[in-house]
Amino acid sequence: MENKKITGFTLYKSCTLQQHNNYSNIFTDFLKEIKPSSILEIGTGAGGFTLFLRNTLNEIGLENCKIQSFDINPMNHIHIEINNMENIEILKDNIFSSDNNYTLINPHLIEGFIKNQGTTLVLCDGGNKVKEFNQIAKLIKPGDYIMAHDYVDNIENFTDNYLDKIWNWVEISDADIKDVCEKENLVSVNKNAFDSIVWVCKQKI
Repeated sequence: MENKKITGFTLYKSCTLQQHNNYSNIFTDFLKEIKPSSILEIGTGAGGFTLFLRNTLNEIGLENCKIQSFDINPMNHIHIEINNMENIEILKDNIFSSDNNYTLINPHLIEGFIKNQGTTLVLCDGGNKVKEFNQIAKLIKPGDYIMAHDYVDNIENFTDNYLDKIWNWVEISDADIKDVCEKENLVSVNKNAFDSIVWVCKQKI
């Protein structure tokens, strides 16, 4: 496959999202399996994936699952439309510092949400997936899940099997999260399925 055909963009109900084309079925099955009570998304982007999450939750009987999505960019018309839906909130708050340290400076904005009763799913898809994952992983409860996008387990695998074939970006790998996974008792979930759409998924046990 030619590089130019791997754009990283697809559409959901005419809304742009930066996901592999096979994301829908894999995420739908996963949401049915874990039945989250709360979803925290770092990086709303254009809003297409957030809208997919909200609609899919509603369709599978999880309309009470609350979504909080953070982004630092101005709201677009899709964000405004989504924000008018029930049990979803898009927040234009910068919870990480804007310097090179990318430190979680406003943990109070997400800690209470994560600690809500029931299973929380965290999706790291902002400006620095490695630091988002490593810092938020320390806040989740046993039984919760944390994921990060643009993941391939190692660079050799990316070069040999993903580049110009499946996905042309890697922003997080196993070496980046090894220490926090060991310290916080995070184990892999549905690895083969999520590898195919360049997401890592871990559960705290």
